[in-house]
Amino acid sequence: MGVIRGLILAAIAFLPAVFLGLLAYIVMGGETNSTNSSDFMFLPCYGVPFLVMGAAFILGMREDAEVE
Repeated sequence: MGVIRGLILAAIAFLPAVFLGLLAYIVMGGETNSTNSSDFMFLPCYGVPFLVMGAAFILGMREDAEVE
């Protein structure tokens, strides 16, 4: 159950993670109008979304404390 919950939470976090990656790209000075591949920054475009989705997956994998 934890794996499925983690996958669903990571899937839900996909869109906000992409927006955070785009925001990080712009804040770090990324060129938004350039089509040149040398202007591309991998960390904000791939690192930020995967870190956010990974954190969401790990939070989804955690076991809930049983309520008595």
